[in-house]
Amino acid sequence: MLHVTDARTLRRTALPAARRGILTLHIHLAQPALDVTGVRALLVADVLQRTLESHGVQVLPALAAPDLPPDQRALLRRVLPGFGIHPPEAATCAAADAHIGTDPPPTASPGVWIRLERVRLGAPALWATEAGTADGADPLAARLALLARSRTQPVDLSDHALADCTRVLHRWRSRVAEWACSPSRPAPADVTRTAQEALADDLSTPTLLELLHRVEATNTLPDGAKFETFALLDRILALELTRDGGRVWTPKKRAAG
Repeated sequence: MLHVTDARTLRRTALPAARRGILTLHIHLAQPALDVTGVRALLVADVLQRTLESHGVQVLPALAAPDLPPDQRALLRRVLPGFGIHPPEAATCAAADAHIGTDPPPTASPGVWIRLERVRLGAPALWATEAGTADGADPLAARLALLARSRTQPVDLSDHALADCTRVLHRWRSRVAEWACSPSRPAPADVTRTAQEALADDLSTPTLLELLHRVEATNTLPDGAKFETFALLDRILALELTRDGGRVWTPKKRAAG
């Protein structure tokens, strides 16, 4: 069972709240154009969809902006896949089981309001290129930066923050490729339980990332278990942590000493 705080009532609400097994979800942009706060709303929707669908709930996401200009719709289709997000279709009605956005949905619209804070952008034109970011940067570094903070907290996407997240992604992908060469072992039960509890409690993605840092640093887990843990949590995080796993890993030579 997944619970979120309804920002209209400040009560914890179980999802799906209406039809069992199906959740209709509307994503509201902060302005009538795609900006980085809009990307965050779409990212929260993506995490919610991945989490619920892992429990057999069908999620029907839609963009609550039927008047979005054609150039903005084209921008959505071009940019969002780089962030690991499937571009949603436009909503055909106002009713939904849940709404995601910085501002409350219209009063007449039923459903839970999953509120998020805005993103303060330091890196220019983050979403403006086909690759997703300027200067060929990995858009999944921005995804990591957004996942690292609670959706109810503002985020500063500075060049420094994106550079840090890029380094973390490179390191994790390299380690996962290394661990992939070891015999498979199941992910630790306490880690998977903590991850499930974190997602069930208001979609706490920062907790998932803390778990990955902890698993990476421990010396008591076999490499195969570390690989399975990263692969399991990446089904929700969608950071492509296993994408280098099929490549031949060559261990670095130790310096002579």
